[in-house]
Amino acid sequence: MACSVTLRLARSEEEIAFLSALARDPSVEPYLAPGRGDPAVLRELNGAEPPSGLYLIDSGGSSVGGFALGWVNRRSRICDISRVMVDPDSRGAGVARAAVRLAARTALLEHGLHRMQTEVYGDNLPGQRLFERAGFTREGTRRRAYWRRDGWRDGILYGLLAEEL
Repeated sequence: MACSVTLRLARSEEEIAFLSALARDPSVEPYLAPGRGDPAVLRELNGAEPPSGLYLIDSGGSSVGGFALGWVNRRSRICDISRVMVDPDSRGAGVARAAVRLAARTALLEHGLHRMQTEVYGDNLPGQRLFERAGFTREGTRRRAYWRRDGWRDGILYGLLAEEL
């Protein structure tokens, strides 16, 4: 049975606080770029041209996670999905996969974008599995691209084209 999720923009201070706390969770923080949970930074993600923004993932009547969509190139209709995070108590039920698929459908089909892309740390195996299961193609590796947690981390690049949905 597929997991049912809905997505909505995070607007209120309570919603921003929820995502900020989630980004600081010890099981989430190591896989986000430093500072990604700063409430001021999170607030700035909203207000750009749709579909970009900071989104909440809701399931079963409550917020269980979030992610950000941002423009990479408007002329070429490319967006980026980042900061994908799910509350530890809600993991394993397909929430993240369902949310990423719904975000892709919304951006690529409803908003007419051509491509969605992302990058995850090379040691973030759950993140890599998530994007592969959500239909993204692994496109390459940026070797030793990020200094994180006292060592160099690869960046694994993924992409999904509208016609692949």
